[in-house]
Amino acid sequence: MDIYVKKINPQASNKQIINIGRWAVVAGCIFAVIVVLAIDNIKGLNLFDVFQSVLGFIAPPLSVVFLLTVFWKRTTRKAVNFTLSIGSILSLGVGVTYLWILPPDKYPFWPHYLMLSFFIFAGLLVIAMLISLLDRSPSIYTINEEHQSNTEKPDKTVWVSWAALAVVMIALYIFFNGH
Repeated sequence: MDIYVKKINPQASNKQIINIGRWAVVAGCIFAVIVVLAIDNIKGLNLFDVFQSVLGFIAPPLSVVFLLTVFWKRTTRKAVNFTLSIGSILSLGVGVTYLWILPPDKYPFWPHYLMLSFFIFAGLLVIAMLISLLDRSPSIYTINEEHQSNTEKPDKTVWVSWAALAVVMIALYIFFNGH
């Protein structure tokens, strides 16, 4: 609906929308089968490690953008756009190379996938910071004053819920770590 009706065919009938929806489901199923076959071809990693490594190759560009835009006011749109586009392609390309083209069980030069994910994160962070610093006409993200003044402060229930969550997480950690 968001893509087909809003962008491609705003005058679509219900029958056309239903047909496109069916084709989208078929395409999603085919994509899921391809992903399962690709995961099945990965040797040397168990299923948990496969999912963790895939997330490890998706997360670096998103993490860089999130952390920079929250903690560094000088972050520019060019840095964000570069990191989300080129950085994502780079990170996923390294992931595909790591998992399928040059798998770590045959090519021992690879670091552990978590270290590889950190290296990608650190590299993208440095590049994004350089882009922001070297940008001659920066377009910096700013928080709208009006929006900021309408933000509600968390009440006591929120703080109690966060404290309870922290206690539960620490208890689970201690219990399952054998301490």
